[in-house]
Amino acid sequence: MSTEIVQPALSETHASASKQNSPRFCYGHATVADLKVHKVQRTENGRVKLRHLEIDGRVVTASRRFWRSFFTRFGIAENVFRYFSPDEVFARISQQNSDDAFRFCIAEHAGGKQKTEGTLLAVTNVKRPVIRYHEIAALVEQYGGTDVRYHEGLLISTHQPRGGSRSLQIGGDQFHDRFCLETPVDGFGHPRLFLSMLRLVCQNGMIGYAKAFRSDIPVGKKMDYCIARALESYDNGDGYAAIRQRFESSQTSWASVHECLQLGVVLDRAQRERQLTCDGLIGRFRSMAGNLSELYGLANLEALSDKRRRILPSKARVYDLINFASEVATHHALPEGARRLQAHIGSLISDEYDLEGTAEGAPDFDAFFIDDSGAGIRQSVN
Repeated sequence: MSTEIVQPALSETHASASKQNSPRFCYGHATVADLKVHKVQRTENGRVKLRHLEIDGRVVTASRRFWRSFFTRFGIAENVFRYFSPDEVFARISQQNSDDAFRFCIAEHAGGKQKTEGTLLAVTNVKRPVIRYHEIAALVEQYGGTDVRYHEGLLISTHQPRGGSRSLQIGGDQFHDRFCLETPVDGFGHPRLFLSMLRLVCQNGMIGYAKAFRSDIPVGKKMDYCIARALESYDNGDGYAAIRQRFESSQTSWASVHECLQLGVVLDRAQRERQLTCDGLIGRFRSMAGNLSELYGLANLEALSDKRRRILPSKARVYDLINFASEVATHHALPEGARRLQAHIGSLISDEYDLEGTAEGAPDFDAFFIDDSGAGIRQSVN
């Protein structure tokens, strides 16, 4: 097995802001025979968790990204470990696959309290092109990227479209159009562009994590050239017009019980997994949407049919849900929780709302729903 250690190299400005958050990366080549599982954990429902691995003598923590890429690389299903031990699976792959070599990437986080050997990110074909962290970080800086952050094998940055920072008036709010670049530094997947909107009054950023607002960057052997060309030329007038239309419609559409419950599920999961950095968010969300159980005289809203939940209105508009979710994602969530919330917003605005166009006019909406003092939630004026 061969390894290559890459230390991120950023300019003085970016380095001072990212010093504690930027990991060091170790790239190398190995085969399936080099993998060993130290501990097999089984959940109550029989699901197998394999987190503690050893690769050619080095102990690492396997990420979900590693296992997704591993299953993709060798064409096997995740549930194979329910019926066969890891050693059996690895041995069978080595026997039946003449090309079981792969490139791996390990992220070593500095300055943390936990003394780990690193996080094993994705594995890919050794012939697949990959752009290193320091290369994409320098490229992003060159093209004026802002809000640059790293999370689980991805470098994420925000950019202005080629046409510049256009200001959009949507209802009573001002927005600037943006787009986000998401680049894998471990070689798994393509760089992708997502349309984004920045609400100026509160600096909430909405990222359209949905197929309707996503563009994959086709890459060749020179990934830096392909990404640079995309950053230089990207502009999507039709896409921004579509987002604007969906935002305008959300201001004149009551949020249904179904839509409120869906966002509540995302918030509840984020809270259980400790992805939220502020207490009481779910209570504040329910205060904004109204006490739906009391409103409809039901102890359990889940008892309603899906069709019924979609035609019953809450006390919030869809725009309130979008603003609440984007505020939590921007200001009160850790990266994984923020991504799930942004993905929920993307799926919400890409489909027709349950009660589209049922509210009259677009009122003035408050800048923030969540105040820093924890005193409660500000209600929008309906």
